[in-house]
Amino acid sequence: MNVDLSNFRDEAVSSIPVKGKLEKDFLDVNGRKIKFIEPIRYEGEIYRVDKDKLLHLNIFYNYEEACGRCLELFTKEEESVLSGKLIEKMDRIDFDGEDEVIYYSDEELDLDEYIISTIILSLPMKPLCHDECKGLCPKCGTNRNKEECQCVIEDVDPRLAILKDLFPKK
Repeated sequence: MNVDLSNFRDEAVSSIPVKGKLEKDFLDVNGRKIKFIEPIRYEGEIYRVDKDKLLHLNIFYNYEEACGRCLELFTKEEESVLSGKLIEKMDRIDFDGEDEVIYYSDEELDLDEYIISTIILSLPMKPLCHDECKGLCPKCGTNRNKEECQCVIEDVDPRLAILKDLFPKK
């Protein structure tokens, strides 16, 4: 979505409300398939502070993804915040680096790329259906959230495997 910033030419205007939806079906983030259940919603404002323009945007999205432990599909509703200082692309950049930089050109701000980047950065590193997910059995592949398997898994650190022979089993 493009936001028209020409309203800031009028000195009486101190903010421009921003609200809308972004239609995105899915994202492929390093092999992770993220499917959006509904359009991405966002709302916020662009403020004028002295000569600067600042953006604050709340982003709401609902997505479906496979769990990183049990491989079952799950849905999650999340929200994130995009905020930063607006800088025209043609301007010489003498920026102090305290805020996120959001570029615009010809008094038009295209938010789509920044919204998607914010969503990607807000995704968890490892997708989990829930915090207590037990995952799959590494021996038989059973989903341990649904049923218990009878596999005996002996995890022995290879560096300490020789010590196992020092104490015979009774």
